[in-house]
Order: sequence, then structure tokens, then C-alpha cells
Amino acid sequence: MTRFYLRALAATSFVAGAASFALSAHAAELPAVYGKAPTAVASPADVASVSPANVAGLLNYCVETNQVSHDDGDSLQAAINAKTNAVPMDHNGNMDYAIGSSGEFLINGNRSTITSLEAPAQGNVCSAVLARAKSLI
Repeated sequence: MTRFYLRALAATSFVAGAASFALSAHAAELPAVYGKAPTAVASPADVASVSPANVAGLLNYCVETNQVSHDDGDSLQAAINAKTNAVPMDHNGNMDYAIGSSGEFLINGNRSTITSLEAPAQGNVCSAVLARAKSLI
């Protein structure tokens, strides 16, 4: 019986080690900017500089925070997600979309945020996001 437990322990250790190796290998594939905190506050003008997938994520953030109504944002969200593959069917995810969904921009390799802005200023940025999303369709 002890022999079985040792084999089970060895197998469990191997699986846990393999899983942690796979996770660290995946994390190593991400550009360094993904592990850094935002360094600036974004403005409406910055919206023109972000990727389409980041715009899709930002639109999601704006709808979820009620800066853009569901009436204006939901169908546009579905259309831009489909066009940009911002939410891939294989569930691998898109980091630009994920960062946008948290209210952050990727601009020239730097992360900016709108989360620290007051609601009216966030609304101005979200209006620019809505306009940019419409232009991408």
C-alpha cells in the first residue's frame, strides 16, 4: 500500500510541476508591458492610437460602467468583436481586448487608464471609443 501512495505522490508531483512549467512558459510569451501598471491617464485623443481589439475591450468597459448605454453599445460590441476577433472562439483570449475591458489603453507600448478619471471625463473618452468603434465596422 505504501508503494501505491509513493507512486501517486510522484505522479501528482509530476503533474503539478508540468502545470507550473506550462503556466510560466505562457507568461513568458507576453510582452513586458502586460505586467506593468498603467503609466498615464488616457484622453479622448488617445483613442485613435489603440488597436481595434483594444477599442473593442474599451467599448466593453464603457458599456459595463454605463458610460455607453446598452442600446448604443451591445450590437456594436458584437459587430466589432466579430470583425476584430477580439473574443476568439477558441477561448485563448486577446490581451488587447482584456486590457481594454479593464479600462486601459495600450499606446506606443505603454499602458494608460481611464479608470482614475471622474465620471464626466470617462464619459468623454467613452464617447470617443464609441465613435472609433463605429468607424471600424
